[in-house]
Amino acid sequence: MKRIIFFIYVTLLFQNCLAQDLIIGAYLGKNFPLNTYLKISQDINETFLKFENVNLTDKSFKFPLYYGVKISKSLNFVNPKVFAEVEFIHSKVYSNPEQKVKVVGIYRNSLLDSVIRFGDIVQNFSISHGLNYLILNFGYKFGNKISPFVKFGFGISIPHFETTIDSLSFERYETNDFVVQFAGGLNIKIHKHILLFAEGKYTYGEIVNAGIYGGTAETLIKMFHIAFGLGYTI
Repeated sequence: MKRIIFFIYVTLLFQNCLAQDLIIGAYLGKNFPLNTYLKISQDINETFLKFENVNLTDKSFKFPLYYGVKISKSLNFVNPKVFAEVEFIHSKVYSNPEQKVKVVGIYRNSLLDSVIRFGDIVQNFSISHGLNYLILNFGYKFGNKISPFVKFGFGISIPHFETTIDSLSFERYETNDFVVQFAGGLNIKIHKHILLFAEGKYTYGEIVNAGIYGGTAETLIKMFHIAFGLGYTI
């Protein structure tokens, strides 16, 4: 909760400084999650496992869609080409219970070290109602009418973590660990106040102590993104 309050404060401070050189943008896109691990600690079942090389997919074009919004402001007191930006990204990840994964640890108080069907233990692991990121970016833009840009950001994740483990289901929204972003793109001004933009992104963030039935889970989400959208300049 303190992290959310901090980022709301930063956002309000950012808005209070608005005067000109402001861009409000919205976009759709697609994320490409990389393989990851999943750790579960489930005291209720005496289960403590790590699943390795778990394959994830995105379903970006199925509802709820992948989308993002951002507010960018030129930092003229530093350099007119330097900007700060508050960005919200709504992405999704899903696992396939039919995949084979390596698992090590303790399962129901017995040692386990094997390759198994993921769904034999984890029937569902997904973040479908939002692997949400709230990020503060800083960047540099080149040019005017056609303007490439690069940016770096850091922020927090607000995932809706959904699991079914040994038929015990649990899901909830929670504020979680930090995320970092590296991105680059291109703005093309098509009108005095309207621009098109495209971005490529890479995000990296851990999710720790996420709630599951009778315990907690941990994973690391690394993703590439592509996004296309419209912006309005003030």
